[in-house]
Amino acid sequence: MSALMRKPEIEERAGMICLAAVFGVSGVRGAVRLKVFTEDLNAISDYGPVTLFSHDHPDGQKHKVKILHPVKGGVAVTLKGINDRDKAETLKGAKLYIEKSSLPKLEDDEGFYFEDLVGLMARDSQDNQFGKVEGVFNFGAGDIIEVNLSKEKGKRMYPFSDEIVPTVNIEEGYLVIDREAYGDLKQEMETKEKG
Repeated sequence: MSALMRKPEIEERAGMICLAAVFGVSGVRGAVRLKVFTEDLNAISDYGPVTLFSHDHPDGQKHKVKILHPVKGGVAVTLKGINDRDKAETLKGAKLYIEKSSLPKLEDDEGFYFEDLVGLMARDSQDNQFGKVEGVFNFGAGDIIEVNLSKEKGKRMYPFSDEIVPTVNIEEGYLVIDREAYGDLKQEMETKEKG
């Protein structure tokens, strides 16, 4: 199983994919510090102008991105039209998106984008459907998929690894989660015994 290009921090707008978020400023000339959600930090500039969504621009504003240098936790960039530190300060928390159609097309044997996982049906190792993938995240310790459970209440997060998620079938709309390997079924049995 291989997942290409994007780290799993997904927030979608119709037909768009979030590539980065502004977490600070760099210098006095309007450069910002980005937390980049691509495997390659420099990929943020590979797709042409980005659309920046912020408090001041809820409908989005296009900017060309120029990468300056790596910073702790990401990369420093300039956004065309942002020329002073005060304006850059107002962008903290803003997110940068591209059109999904801007991403390179992947061949079937090349893998998938993490965005493709959202909405897939989650099946266990016995081919029983037990939920739907709601999101894909990375909080620093590895990739995680969030599943909205259909029979049980709530949501559950699973490590996105070959051991726990041995099969991803984008074309047929499902992935397999080995709940036994994760220890999910053991937790479920203990809960039933207590309750």
